[in-house]
Amino acid sequence: MRNNADNLVYQTEKLLADQGDQLTEDETTNVTGKLEDLKKALVDDDVEVIRTATEELMAASQEFGQRLYEAAQAESAAAGGGSEGGSDDDVVDAEIVDES
Repeated sequence: MRNNADNLVYQTEKLLADQGDQLTEDETTNVTGKLEDLKKALVDDDVEVIRTATEELMAASQEFGQRLYEAAQAESAAAGGGSEGGSDDDVVDAEIVDES
């Protein structure tokens, strides 16, 4: 349980550092608060409090993670709509034979 909580703290801090500018103020406040709650629970070393704080932080992180994922998918679709299969005219099909 403790290792999972430590890992979640690390991942959440990294996500906030990397993607924090894409979060709303409410999301940042919510996740940061849950993160601090979990850190405090880890210091206090109460298993039930750690479990509860871990679940709450996971739920908060998943909410904005899902939103970021959906935004990235929408941006990707708007940028080009994917690649067309078989439309590359510069491809040369060849066979190399070693005659040594």
